[in-house]
Amino acid sequence: MITMKLHLKLLIYISFILFSFSLSGENESYNFSSLSKFLNKEISKGRYPGFLTLIKKDGKVIYQDVSGFNDVKNKTPLQRDSLFRIHSMTKPVTGVALMIAVDQGLLKLSDPVSKYIPEFKDTKVLLRGNKTESLKRDITLLDLATHTSGLAYTFSIKGKLQDIYLKEKIFPYYALDTLDDDIKPEKLYENICSFSKKVASVPLAHQPGEKWTYSIGMDILGCVIEKASNMTFGDFLKSNLFDPLNMKDTFFKVPKEKRQRMTNLYAHHNAFKAFSIDLPDYLKGKKLKMHLVDSSENSLYYKDVTVEDGGSGLVSTGDDYLNFADMLLNKGVFNGKKILSSESFKVLISNQLNENNSRFSGFGMGITLGIALDSKKIRLRRGDNSFFWGGAAKTKFWVDPENNLTVVHMTQLIGTPRDLTNKIDKLIYKEIKNFEKSNKKPGY
Repeated sequence: MITMKLHLKLLIYISFILFSFSLSGENESYNFSSLSKFLNKEISKGRYPGFLTLIKKDGKVIYQDVSGFNDVKNKTPLQRDSLFRIHSMTKPVTGVALMIAVDQGLLKLSDPVSKYIPEFKDTKVLLRGNKTESLKRDITLLDLATHTSGLAYTFSIKGKLQDIYLKEKIFPYYALDTLDDDIKPEKLYENICSFSKKVASVPLAHQPGEKWTYSIGMDILGCVIEKASNMTFGDFLKSNLFDPLNMKDTFFKVPKEKRQRMTNLYAHHNAFKAFSIDLPDYLKGKKLKMHLVDSSENSLYYKDVTVEDGGSGLVSTGDDYLNFADMLLNKGVFNGKKILSSESFKVLISNQLNENNSRFSGFGMGITLGIALDSKKIRLRRGDNSFFWGGAAKTKFWVDPENNLTVVHMTQLIGTPRDLTNKIDKLIYKEIKNFEKSNKKPGY
């Protein structure tokens, strides 16, 4: 009888423990169903081809979602290891490479660009009335890394200077510009340094340091790093970043054996207007929301690379970029390997703008990274001093030290009826807040 009672008590105790573990497991699971539902709706409405989203918090992946398509027409599903054109998410990679070069004693942020590319000694500044003036001071590497050099993009300027950029073909990348009948779909220069020399021959939009103008500065930094290191920019990235971070799927040219994982690149109607390009005749009158502009079957990124452009040229995967983001969250360290010194990391994520060249309130600029100085002012939920960037095909990432969080979000659509950043940010932090509230221990 006593034995039966002991057995019964033991069963009740074991059941209680198992039940407790079950409840604990449920409570400790994040529920990002609202985010998944929102992203799937965007796909079903034909607004985006597909999404890959990775969220990592406290060292663990708490959300991983792959939805939609590599190829919308043929319904080829997106995969976890799909390859994405990350466009301007190349810039933070170049910024880290720049600070590695600083750590190695190869250069200083205060160095004039002309130290490495002498042609910039004679660069002029465009004034009203098509007049020019000489530089009041040298363009520095810091200017290039913070979009304050006076350089620009064809789509970030207007008027006479935009005409000059278009006429002189001042773009080192594959982009919507290549859909223009007068421009061949290829990189038009022998290498990044020949491009940089050409850039030095066109005037600046303003004096260095005076304003913030989104620019090709990071492309010029690729040439600077080549000159300082006596390595090609791509080789410098591979040996100093990609290999140490296990970024085995990040490159300027997609290897033949990995091309089956490449995505299609689409453009929304709005993209053509945003890039100041007339809608091509073959697209006029079509009702499709997305137009194929670079096919995974014969992508431009399969060509031999001439220009290794540090502003927009890389292809990568979600997991590779998550490794890069993890290194940034861990203050320049990845799996125990120091990628950046603590001094260089601090400079990388510190606001380099001032009240004269600041873009807008709440936004700061580190070395090629945007900084949410005041998240509320820029309508975000992430912690203050989070840092981030995105790409033309609506890829995005951010690192939130306050919440020990990294986010990588990939898709392949240039131009869109609306940007999703604020909505995605809101849904992510709403769930994190709900999770923390439901798992708050009694007495806290």
